[in-house]
Amino acid sequence: MATKLITTLSLNPSVVDPNVMAMQKRLNALGYTDSTGKALTTDGRFGPGTLYAVNAFKTNNNLGNTGLAAGEIGDQSWQALFSDAAVKSGAGKKTLVYFSQEDPKWAGILYSTHDDKTQTIGTSACGPTSAAMAISALTDDTVLPPVAADYAVKHGYRTYNDGTAWGFFADFCKLHGLKCQQTGSFDVVKAALQEDVMAIATMGPGHFTGGGHYVLIVGKSGADFEVYDPNPDNTKYGPDGLINQGVRNDGKVVAKESVFRKEAKQYWIISK
Repeated sequence: MATKLITTLSLNPSVVDPNVMAMQKRLNALGYTDSTGKALTTDGRFGPGTLYAVNAFKTNNNLGNTGLAAGEIGDQSWQALFSDAAVKSGAGKKTLVYFSQEDPKWAGILYSTHDDKTQTIGTSACGPTSAAMAISALTDDTVLPPVAADYAVKHGYRTYNDGTAWGFFADFCKLHGLKCQQTGSFDVVKAALQEDVMAIATMGPGHFTGGGHYVLIVGKSGADFEVYDPNPDNTKYGPDGLINQGVRNDGKVVAKESVFRKEAKQYWIISK
């Protein structure tokens, strides 16, 4: 039996804790990973990747991962983690894929209907990049942002000066054999999110953008939501704690529900 845990471990990437390091090593041994399918870095920092693995472990072991206890490891969960009966990570789970629209391999590629050199994938293709991430995670296809952006331009979904048209997502997802449900209700999105479901959100001014921006909601972290932001060095997150950036400039953040309820305009729920 593991030594009694006299504290509670929760999301806090700024602190190095030997208990968190031990937890990370044990989660790795059981086959749990971060949201990209990679083994946890055993650095003692309880960041978003460790949170993803903790949530998966608690859910698989029926450890009451709801309410105030969501995403936390107390003594009961600690004892279960180190027990011989701990349930290992299930097989067949999606492997999340992250793409940055600012990746130098494609950031400078034109994304414009009228040869505007300021309209590139790096400046304007957050929508196609979000779609590329979702499709690459949910299918056997690896769809890169330039492919998605090219489809948007050729099929009339790249607007003159206002980003990507909403109709793009259902059309492009259907092309790759996926379902795409458009909704304006975050409650519908919240209920739909599960292992093989993600959602693209178009955000108005606030914590993700000063104008307009698409992001991909890849899952839930307890009461919060894991987001892949195609703009990895986004400077709009702010200091109020509603967006937890975790590792800076990697594009993977955790957002409070209130951000979407107040700032999102529309959603596209993507599933197999």
